[in-house]
Amino acid sequence: NYQFKNRYLLYLSGREDGSSVFGNDKRYGFFPAGSVGWILSEEEFMKKINFLNYLKLRASYGLTGNDDIGYYASLGLWGGSAYGGTSGLSPTQLANSDLHWEKDKEFDIGIEFGILKSRISGEIDYYNRKTTDLLYEVPVPSASGFTTQWKNIGSIQNRGFEFVLNTQNINSKSFKWTTSLNISHNRNKVLRLDGNQTIIPANSSRYLNSLVIGESIGVFYGPKYAGVDPENGDALYYKEDGKEKTNDYNEAGYFIVGDPNPDWIGGITNIINYKGIELNFLFQGVFGNQIINGAGSFMTSSFDYFDNQTRDALNRWQKPGDITNYPQLRFDGGNGTGASSRYVYDGDYVRLKNITLSYNLPASVIKRLKLQSLKIYVTGVNLLTFTDYPGWDPEVNADFRAGNVNQGTDFYSAPQIKNFSFGLNVSF
Repeated sequence: NYQFKNRYLLYLSGREDGSSVFGNDKRYGFFPAGSVGWILSEEEFMKKINFLNYLKLRASYGLTGNDDIGYYASLGLWGGSAYGGTSGLSPTQLANSDLHWEKDKEFDIGIEFGILKSRISGEIDYYNRKTTDLLYEVPVPSASGFTTQWKNIGSIQNRGFEFVLNTQNINSKSFKWTTSLNISHNRNKVLRLDGNQTIIPANSSRYLNSLVIGESIGVFYGPKYAGVDPENGDALYYKEDGKEKTNDYNEAGYFIVGDPNPDWIGGITNIINYKGIELNFLFQGVFGNQIINGAGSFMTSSFDYFDNQTRDALNRWQKPGDITNYPQLRFDGGNGTGASSRYVYDGDYVRLKNITLSYNLPASVIKRLKLQSLKIYVTGVNLLTFTDYPGWDPEVNADFRAGNVNQGTDFYSAPQIKNFSFGLNVSF
């Protein structure tokens, strides 16, 4: 780590760790990284710009590795089992001797600034990350005795920018107001899949998360719902040409019907102080993503699942000529309940994530109480959510299947807890 004249910064690092979940192969254990920075505001030619008090350029490049998939993933494993009252051993994991580290090559460039005596400050960053030898649990023929196997399957790219802005809006003796805003945008794209594949479809009949070259990781790839036949109440789907319709789910074409990756993520925090009273509140938002409701087939079917039905069942098809988007309910539970765009919804939301109102007792009162400080506060979490998502909560991903590909899925997921808390902070 080198520093020259407090203006130029250079950092180099490397790591070699032969122990990994893949065994002792050290070919994938060395990951160099480096960064450089230049504080321009310290240069003579910048000091004449009076309103600018801090400006720094920085860049970095590095290669990092990922082996976060569980121990001994490359080995064929066996475990205890029993059959007909006799104990024995049976295979529990398929071997893959070619399995190795997933590698990330990333380039970052950024700028830090402060103006008007740092009353306005912030950061702007751009990054470009390419991941090769992507680790993924791919489907395998069930005749092998297994359904999935860990493999290195291709490469993906993530690129985008992050923006942070901090402002001191009012800074008087009795009244202060500061704001912090952050926005990020990421574009994710699958670049290559091994084995001459262009698509690795979802490994679940209830969810549509797939890998498709040229698309974001985990996009929803499946049948596109085309509404209801007004003559007989059949659910309809688009065929492969995207124009002709069919009531046979097995004849439906496959399309990109949604993307769980948001276009934008952001948040804004405000802190307001007035004579010992402080109000602190955070709004966060996610925009441009979709969510698939994996429980939709249970909640829109008259089959005996014992599940409550969605309210739009009141508008279901009931007689010839009815114009609706909800097909006829049939006891076999198969009319329009297959995974499709019917159960894909916009996941945009804005949420009041946290709000705290507190009061710091004056120094004169604290002194009489022989304390160093005393603060009374009340905090609310997840109090308001603005969204069009019809499920319980748009900030969701079913825990039992969450992963880098399996994103944006809902299956009766419990909503975020809404709560209030009251308290005292006392220092003696």
